Amino acid sequence: MSREIFWSIDAGDLLISGRNFWRGRPDGLPVLDIMLDRDREAAFILLDPPAGGGHVRNLLLIGPTGDIRWRAELPDVIGADAFVSMAFADDGSIVSGTWSGYRVRIDPASGRLLEQTFTK
Repeated sequence: MSREIFWSIDAGDLLISGRNFWRGRPDGLPVLDIMLDRDREAAFILLDPPAGGGHVRNLLLIGPTGDIRWRAELPDVIGADAFVSMAFADDGSIVSGTWSGYRVRIDPASGRLLEQTFTK
């Protein structure tokens, strides 16, 4: 019998409970947002990148034991960049904005960049 997995954020820590319990900060960074995948067996999380941190791939897919399954690709830009938002698109892909001014679409299965549009 499978136990339901519960995902939440507490003071920047990601909490995962169900079959196991895990609490932490992936990459040592606070968690800003969380979205569950279709089967609720994994979660897309947005980390709070450090200021001036360079190219930070801070949109991750996390498994039920806190394992990082992928880090989303950023647009190929020079200088600092990171993801600043995330949401599901109608087609099931993930849409996100970046510090550098791009709106991107990401494959939820692989974290690969599918499309990028400069918006600034």
